[in-house]
Amino acid sequence: MTTGRAERRPGKLSVLMIVTSIGASIAISVAMDVVLLRYKVGATPDVFVGVLFNGTCILQSVVGAIIEWRRPGHTIGRLLMLSGPLYALLAVVWLTADTLESFVDPQLYRVVTWGGTLLSYPGMALIAGWVPLLFPTGTLPGPRWRIPVGLLVVLSSIGLVASAVPVWTISGRVRGSPIVFDAWPPYLQPFVDAIPLELMALIALAIAGLITRYRRGDRIERLQIRWFGAAVAVLGVGFGGVLVEMAVRTGDGPLVSALIPYAGILAMPIAIGIAVTRYRLYEIDRLISRTIGWAVVTGILGAVFAATIVGLQTILADVTQAQTLSVAASTLVAFVLFQPLRRRVQSVVDHRFNRARYDAERTAAAFAERQRDQVDIAGLKVDIAGTIDSALSPRTVGIWIRPSGRGGMP
Repeated sequence: MTTGRAERRPGKLSVLMIVTSIGASIAISVAMDVVLLRYKVGATPDVFVGVLFNGTCILQSVVGAIIEWRRPGHTIGRLLMLSGPLYALLAVVWLTADTLESFVDPQLYRVVTWGGTLLSYPGMALIAGWVPLLFPTGTLPGPRWRIPVGLLVVLSSIGLVASAVPVWTISGRVRGSPIVFDAWPPYLQPFVDAIPLELMALIALAIAGLITRYRRGDRIERLQIRWFGAAVAVLGVGFGGVLVEMAVRTGDGPLVSALIPYAGILAMPIAIGIAVTRYRLYEIDRLISRTIGWAVVTGILGAVFAATIVGLQTILADVTQAQTLSVAASTLVAFVLFQPLRRRVQSVVDHRFNRARYDAERTAAAFAERQRDQVDIAGLKVDIAGTIDSALSPRTVGIWIRPSGRGGMP
């Protein structure tokens, strides 16, 4: 008889949070998309950013709901369910507040902008700080982390309360708290000014926490952190590409490289969901190796294609003014190099980033080479058992060979 711990099932509170989070994210996002499509027809980048951002908000709620359904009470899932409606509400303030100003009551508009401004830093801290700090277990990396984290929570709370009180004017319009106070204590201003620094400190703690967990964790926890790190890496590469494109571009068109960080933003909740639920957790090595392999191959072939075109155009400049011959020859060169280059690059990348697959293929190839001319059954059994033991490290290994003859009888 085998006994095990019963899997915890989601209760009524979990179902209520799931329905509320997804419903609020969809309702706010759809309403904002309608406003963007109706009143910002000419502002294509704003509409694109808004629709994509709203999709991310809904995705955060959905992933958080999946985690809550499979692991009820998990902190990461509940933070994602909170971040979905919160970011959708912040997107309304960031992208459509000026458009809505002429359609809503001035006092209501003032409350909305005040609330959006007040919740901006907590919203950024939620995804950039708290989720990485508590990932993947939903708890702090250790008891010693409670003191600095608690200090940041207290200081940030004082700063947010202090920032909710004052009234300020921007472009001749009154902003800030809808509740007017005759006197605002000036000694609270340092707490307000320290909010960005506290956010940076929280992000630094989150990074340190991930590094600590990775160094101390087992294989499962390391794979979870690698899933999260892969999504963050896409964001980093994307923002780096945006900076490079902004530095070298000469026109005023949309930033093509901005699609990469947007892809990273979409990948973030997906990676978190895979890591926490442990769904296809072991695919990260294959995913990373394939991504790097294809990126390297694409870069090399692009460079070869461009160099061949330039070289042939220079050589054939006196023969013909057309570019058809050089483009066709460059395409042919890239086509011929593709398969050999892909196999070579992928082998090198797998050797470094997908070590499990590389070792498995090497073990299988070595076993096949040894048994090519093997005729001794006893030697074959010993070699099979040794190969399985070195590759999988099971507790016990047993080999059964069916006897020859009809019905398994000799």
